[in-house]
Amino acid sequence: MSRAEMPAEHAILGLLALDDREGEGYGYDLARHFAAGRPLANVLRLEPGMLYHHLKKLARSGWVEASLAPQAGRPPRRVHRLTEAGRSELRRWLGEPVARTREIRLEFLVKLYFARRLDPARAALLLAEQRETCRRLETSLSRQLAAIGRDGGNPSDASYTRLVLELRLAQTRAATAWLERAAAEEGDG
Repeated sequence: MSRAEMPAEHAILGLLALDDREGEGYGYDLARHFAAGRPLANVLRLEPGMLYHHLKKLARSGWVEASLAPQAGRPPRRVHRLTEAGRSELRRWLGEPVARTREIRLEFLVKLYFARRLDPARAALLLAEQRETCRRLETSLSRQLAAIGRDGGNPSDASYTRLVLELRLAQTRAATAWLERAAAEEGDG
């Protein structure tokens, strides 16, 4: 499984890690975390059918394993358990800031949700690392903006490129300001 663009899979790994039954859970229990009114639903919409699809992908990756648990008078339920490889993947993922500003809205917020619950010190570090990543991106975007038009290319293309870079820079600055407020709330200000 590609590690890029997997916030739903990592959210499931995080939910299993949070579970007090030693990293296991039932699909229905996991799906409730994505229901309207729950914190994760503010960031990530995941219908039960997609949750089961992601659970199968996680099992193929070796990050989750499933078994049947008997129930009195009912069909057995499938219980999903986090494997050691899954725990390792979750730790790796939580330890890395996102590379692009647009990933803050989804992937970073999911990371922050689980880092705050699993390891508050990791959450503060993640916020600091993400702020630094955004500051580097701000510098890069500013340099790109300053270089526009120096190549003597099409003025219309340069104008459009300037608009794009100005938007990306404004979004990155806004994200940096938000990260600073979030860090202050975490006590890392």
